[in-house]
Amino acid sequence: MRCDIIIPIWNQLEFTRECVENLIKNTGCPYRLILIDNASDSATRVYLEGIAGDKTLDAKLIRNETNLGFVKAVNQGLRITEGPYVCVLNNDTVPAPRWLERMIEFAETHPDVGLINPQCDGHLDTPIDAYAKALAGYKGEYMEMNQCQGFCMLIKRALIDKIGILDEAFGIGGFDDTDYSMRAHLAGFRCAAIKDAYVYHRLHASFNESGDREDWVRRNQKIYYDKWGKHRRVGIAVCLDLFNADSVSPVLKSAYTFARNWSWVHIWINAKVKKDLFKNEIKKALEKEGLPPHQNIRIEHFSLPRGIFKMAVAGKVIERRLSPRMRRKRFDTVIWEGR
Repeated sequence: MRCDIIIPIWNQLEFTRECVENLIKNTGCPYRLILIDNASDSATRVYLEGIAGDKTLDAKLIRNETNLGFVKAVNQGLRITEGPYVCVLNNDTVPAPRWLERMIEFAETHPDVGLINPQCDGHLDTPIDAYAKALAGYKGEYMEMNQCQGFCMLIKRALIDKIGILDEAFGIGGFDDTDYSMRAHLAGFRCAAIKDAYVYHRLHASFNESGDREDWVRRNQKIYYDKWGKHRRVGIAVCLDLFNADSVSPVLKSAYTFARNWSWVHIWINAKVKKDLFKNEIKKALEKEGLPPHQNIRIEHFSLPRGIFKMAVAGKVIERRLSPRMRRKRFDTVIWEGR
């Protein structure tokens, strides 16, 4: 399966060179490279012209006379894509071996998934090639996401045909990927982060260079909330006298109903069971229901007398209402099951 790879670039020559060189070395499926030069300095421009002129590559260079920002640059690339898959890739990333093949393989076997992320950190002192090889053992495993991140985002052509390009109201970037993920959700597509593909990401390298990242994040957050509203935060508290996969399954199904409608969900489970067994039964319950782990669901285990457990949960709810740091993440709804 062929993929068009869009890389917006604004300076960062060394990062860009490392990204492109590793992409060429580590991509085994057919691809076309679409480089969007957002008015980079002369050294970066010369390098990009050399890549575009390399007859061994299928590469196209679009040069802007001014920096149009990340979103418009990506859209310039999206408008000329033709392949069944498109990957938006930051120039401050390092693609590891089989990064793209593994994402496409997953996409081919999950028709309802429209956006896919790889893993993006974790190799630390391990050579990136060795780390990627070790991840191959997780083939097929993934976390369901409400929102994919734009650092390396594989997009199906079927999704682009349905919802179009990025919303340019988000300017130089920030919340544009969240907005695109919401539009994908409304079009009937899921988002996923797969565990067997790896692309290292140096966070916000170009964005930080602009010097006003926090201002743009606040601005774009307001645009996003004005468009879609704030997402709800739901707490589910439950005491289980008998804890196993069967008893916890209804709780998880309830949580997934909220999470798949873009709520953040915290589950507080009070049960007299050891930590390892607790985790194993949660995993078994998810497998029983055919559910992957979900980005928007947090599960916390307690082993307390019932009255003290209620006080502990009440404390968490009150803390989020009173703490200036946590107030924006206060719970909108708290559900007590089996009181």
